[in-house]
Amino acid sequence: MKFFEFGAHDKGGGEQPSEPIAPESLEQTAPEPEQIPIEPLKQVESAPEKADAFAVPMGNPLAKVWDKCGQPGMPTLNPRLQAQSSEGDFPSKTLEASFYKVLRDLAALSQRWLDMESSAAQFRAKLEAKMTATLGAAAPTGTADGLTPDKRVSAPSESDSTSEPGAENAARGEVSAESAPPAPLDVDEMGQVLVSGDGMTAWLFLLPPSGNGKHLTVEDGQALLRSAHVTSGVNQSALLAAFTNRTYFCLCPIALGTPPTEGQDGWTEDHFLRNFVRKIGDVDSGTVDYRAQSNVQAIAKDAVICDIRLPVEGTAGLRVDGVAIPPKPVKSAEVPAGSNTALSEDKTALLATIDGVLEFRGGVFNVNNLLNITSDVDYSTGNIDFRGDVTIRGDVREQFSVKATGNITINGLVEAATVEAGGDVIISNGVSGNNQAVIRGTHVRAKHLESCTVYAESLESDYILTSCIFCSDSIQAIGSRGAIIGGQVVAANHIKASCIGSQSGRFTEITLGVQPKIREDLLSIQKELVSIRKKAAELTKRSAYLKRRLEAQDRPDARSSAEIQSAEEQLVQMAEHGKSLLTRQAELVNELNKLHNCRLECGTVYPGVKLTIGNASRNIETVINHCVAVFDTEEQDIKFV
Repeated sequence: MKFFEFGAHDKGGGEQPSEPIAPESLEQTAPEPEQIPIEPLKQVESAPEKADAFAVPMGNPLAKVWDKCGQPGMPTLNPRLQAQSSEGDFPSKTLEASFYKVLRDLAALSQRWLDMESSAAQFRAKLEAKMTATLGAAAPTGTADGLTPDKRVSAPSESDSTSEPGAENAARGEVSAESAPPAPLDVDEMGQVLVSGDGMTAWLFLLPPSGNGKHLTVEDGQALLRSAHVTSGVNQSALLAAFTNRTYFCLCPIALGTPPTEGQDGWTEDHFLRNFVRKIGDVDSGTVDYRAQSNVQAIAKDAVICDIRLPVEGTAGLRVDGVAIPPKPVKSAEVPAGSNTALSEDKTALLATIDGVLEFRGGVFNVNNLLNITSDVDYSTGNIDFRGDVTIRGDVREQFSVKATGNITINGLVEAATVEAGGDVIISNGVSGNNQAVIRGTHVRAKHLESCTVYAESLESDYILTSCIFCSDSIQAIGSRGAIIGGQVVAANHIKASCIGSQSGRFTEITLGVQPKIREDLLSIQKELVSIRKKAAELTKRSAYLKRRLEAQDRPDARSSAEIQSAEEQLVQMAEHGKSLLTRQAELVNELNKLHNCRLECGTVYPGVKLTIGNASRNIETVINHCVAVFDTEEQDIKFV
């Protein structure tokens, strides 16, 4: 018999009454119903108003057992030993989820207890009725002469003594051992192990014994665990405490499963903002420079947009029945890859494939190599610094700057601002620079250039007025006016215009054959050569001194020897570097000496113009029409053809 099915047992060997007793005699002789004798129970909290107490419906068999055992208050299920668990309120939560399952299991156990108790009560009643009837038949009865039984005297006959051996004893109210009734039936202590619906918690539930019923032991508890297939997470101390304290009508957590450790889905760590907010720069004075604010997120090629983290796998849990609980599957990170982006070789980073502006739209990062400004460049946009091409539909206001690694196209006017491009610069409405505007680009094309400075390889404009122009190739002032008036215009090879100067004789300087970039490179090379020569002289002097000291000491000196060797190695390296610098210098000088390519073409040159080609200069004092000036390499002078 399973331990959780322990019921009544017969202390007297299991004998049952041999004769049925009539209902009438039971009705006459049955004693009044009395409380079932059970051992005193430990006090249990009555219907505690706590979240961990669960009410039992009154129609449930467990509620009937509760009442029969004299428990105070409303019947509840309460995980009493919850505080002894290191898992906090975990058993209580699982009980809440599995309450109806536990209640059904306990209803079956309680019904068996009630059935056993009812059988024991009926057996006691029948036994008492039989004993009463037996004693009543053996006792003396009243006679017709009115004598009482105790006063009536009659000698027993021989036949009586032989036919009823026990009559004499019965007459004295004694019952022989052979005819003694069996001992009363008792209900043993009952227990059951209940497992939660998710298999993560196991409780032990005990019902008290009735009468002289026996108690369960820890070994019985182990058998109950085996019967319920509980093999993992058993708390032996909680099991021992349950059978030691005899905590009845309470769910005692005796086994807890190990919940799985959930993993982590893959994620991304952004290096750039998804919701970009324009930044405002601070200056040292503490005031805010609104021109320094950035309107876009510029990004370089191969820059890391975001890091991609791999998912972290979880660890499996274990139910109380030994079944593994797999963790939830993890997902890889959703890579926000848009246009002009790509994953790195190890798939751990999202990179930009071009220089441009970074935008986050539609859940992905996009890199665009064209920045379109639909308004003026002013306080609403701040300064522009972009890797790629820039298109500005408005003007570039005073004191603002536009920088780009690609081309810059400006549909409006450039005021006293800075425009720098790695490619071409196109300015539809020209430049009015107030002697502060600076334009840099490979090829510059503008409607007009006024009071500004331009650095380019080549330039085209309708007219140039009081500006400083430096081009490493050519300058063309063509269009309806095609004039160059005032300022300084320098080109390496070719200058073409409709007219140069003005009738008022405004001073205008025209220079050909000068390449500013080459001259800057030559100057830098010359400075570096001087530095190399100076350092080489110092190293040579130091090395000679150390050699003389070693010879005078006539003994080895490792430190001095190492210093001499290092100096000699540096001298060799500087000699090689100096040789390469001299080669480069010669190449640049040859470029400067190619003055035969220099040419000035102009419809009209007015007085007040100074023309310089190479080392030759000429001040124009009269009007020259259809002027074509070149450099005569033989005479080393300017020649008009």
